[in-house]
Amino acid sequence: PQQSLLKALSLLGSDDWELKEKGLFSIRHLAGSHSEVLLCSLRDVCWAVTSEVTNLRSKVSYSAIITLGELFATFKKDMDSEVDEVAQVLLQMVWNSPEFLQKAATQTLGIVVENVTPVRAMTALVDSGVQSRHVQVRKCAAQLLLSLVEKTGVTKLAGKARAERLAHAAGKLAQDCDKDTRHCGQEMVKMLLNHQNFKRLLEQSVSARDL
Repeated sequence: PQQSLLKALSLLGSDDWELKEKGLFSIRHLAGSHSEVLLCSLRDVCWAVTSEVTNLRSKVSYSAIITLGELFATFKKDMDSEVDEVAQVLLQMVWNSPEFLQKAATQTLGIVVENVTPVRAMTALVDSGVQSRHVQVRKCAAQLLLSLVEKTGVTKLAGKARAERLAHAAGKLAQDCDKDTRHCGQEMVKMLLNHQNFKRLLEQSVSARDL
């Protein structure tokens, strides 16, 4: 397995897209059968795979996106430190790629959000998604953020240091120009208003008229 990993990483460093695909397949295989080997080099593996997400060969790009999903599903919270970088690259694919890649990126983002620490996922979505100037990216981030708040629960997020950023993001999304994004933001605001701490934060970050 150790040799397979070194081989896979060297294939990813190749200029030949077919070899890159083989390398990505190898990493998916190792994630399923020898995850302990990948765990020791998780940072390097994740960096090598993430670098291929923007590959101009759509087959390689697709394969890299799917591989990232496998890594997050397998290693869960061990991937916390990779979330910011990966979310940024995947959200870029949501607006800047063919439809099948957009779909794959959205699905993998769902896997990411489901498996890492909620606060890490929330921060990545707010930083790279809510602030984006692209409608599709904000919409994708809003949908994932809403599902995260629903799943984690408002009370659990209220005591966190980043609670203020979540309140500000929900208020911003609730006034977005896209109706789907707006709907997600408004649903979040409704949920947050039920909690005293979030209610106070919302009143601070959104004008009374808008609220």
